[in-house]
Amino acid sequence: MMPLTRVLLRAVAISTLPAGALAGAAPAAPPSFDDIHALRATTPYYAFPTTWIAPPDAKYQRRSEASAVTLKNGDVLVAWCDLMGRGDNAKGFISAVELDAEGRPRGEPRIVAPTPPGGLNSLSPALRRLGSGEVGLAFSYRMSTKEASRRFMRSADEGRTWSEPVLVSDGSDPYMTGCNDRLTVLASGRLLAPLHCSDDWDKHHLHVKTAWSDDHGQSWRTTPAKIQLPYVRWLDEDGKPSRKISLESGPHEPGIAERADGSLLMTLRTAMGTQFFSESFDRGETWTDPRSLELISPLAPANLTRIPGTDKLLMVWTPNYEHAKFLMGRRNTIAVCVSDDGGRSWPLARRKILIHDSGKSTDYPSVLYHRDEIWITLRVSSGSGVLQGLTGTALVRVPLTWVLE
Repeated sequence: MMPLTRVLLRAVAISTLPAGALAGAAPAAPPSFDDIHALRATTPYYAFPTTWIAPPDAKYQRRSEASAVTLKNGDVLVAWCDLMGRGDNAKGFISAVELDAEGRPRGEPRIVAPTPPGGLNSLSPALRRLGSGEVGLAFSYRMSTKEASRRFMRSADEGRTWSEPVLVSDGSDPYMTGCNDRLTVLASGRLLAPLHCSDDWDKHHLHVKTAWSDDHGQSWRTTPAKIQLPYVRWLDEDGKPSRKISLESGPHEPGIAERADGSLLMTLRTAMGTQFFSESFDRGETWTDPRSLELISPLAPANLTRIPGTDKLLMVWTPNYEHAKFLMGRRNTIAVCVSDDGGRSWPLARRKILIHDSGKSTDYPSVLYHRDEIWITLRVSSGSGVLQGLTGTALVRVPLTWVLE
C-alpha cells in the first residue's frame, strides 16, 4: 500500500485506480450540488487522498461496510466484511486489522466474527470504546434473507480476543439487523444499537427499533414500538405495485447521535427522496414520528455523529438522487455538513463535497475522530453502479478544521 500523503485543504482528481491509492493526484475544483443533481459533474473530485485498507481480490470480490476505533496504543482497529461474491447474500465473515498512524495496515487481517454455520454471513460491524474501557463490536448475524439478528461481543485486550456473542435484538421480528458503524455510547455509558427490522423480508417494507444496554453490552432490551413510514412502490405497466428499481420501503439503516443536551437524533435511510429523522428525549426508549431531514438522498445510508468536545453534529451522506433509477440513483458522491443547532438545520453554506467520481460507486461511510482528523472509511466499487464491479474498503483522512470552516 502506498503511503498516505497528507494534503490539507486541497482537492485531487484521478482517472485511474492504482493498487495502493484511489486518489491523490492533480488538484480540481469541487463540483456544485446543482451540477451533481443535474448530472453535469463529470470530472472526478477528491478533497483529500484516498487509499485502500482492504482492496478486493479474486477470492473476496467484496470487502466492505467497515467501522473503526482508536486503540490505547494510538493505532486504529478497523473491521469490515469479507464476502465471496458481490451481493448481500454471499457467504462471508468479519475481518479486522490494526492501522498505523498513517492508516497503513499492520500485518494480515484476522477473522473476528465467522460465517454463521449453515447461514449466509456476519456483516456490518460497529466498533466502539465502551465506558468500561473495553472495545465493543456489534454485528449482523444473517442466517438467511428471512432470518437475521444483531449480536455483540466485547474485547478486554484491544481486539485480540473477543467474548462469546450475546443477542442484541430480541427476536420480536424474524429479521433484525443494523448498519455498519451504528453503535452509540451515551455520556451515561448506555449503549444504543439501532435496528432495521422486517416481519417478512419478501415484503421489502422495513421498520426501525432500538436496543439498549446499561451493563456495557452484557444484556439488552429492545423498544416495543416501531418507527414506520409508508409503503412506497412504482406502478408497473398494468398499474400494479412494482419493485422495478429495487425499492425498499420504510425507514432502515438508522444511526444515532447524542446531542449536547442529552437528547438523541436518529437519521433514517428512506425511499422518500431525503434522509428522515426521529428524536428521543428519554435516552432512546421512545422516539418521535419520523419526518424529513431535508437532505436529498437516494436509498443510501447517512452517518451521523457529534464532534467530540462540541455541540456540533456532523453528517456524512450521499446527495445523489435519480427518482426512476436503481435504488433511486447512483452513489457517486459523498458530502459532509456540520449542524450548529443539534441537527435542526443543515445550512447550504456548510455543505461540502468530499468525493465525487461518476466512474465509481462510493457509499457506506464510517466515521472515527482520531487525533486532529476524521478518519472516514468508504465502500468503493470499481463500476459506476451500486456494487458494480469489485468492491473494497478505502480510507480518507479529513482534517477536522476542514469540516468546521
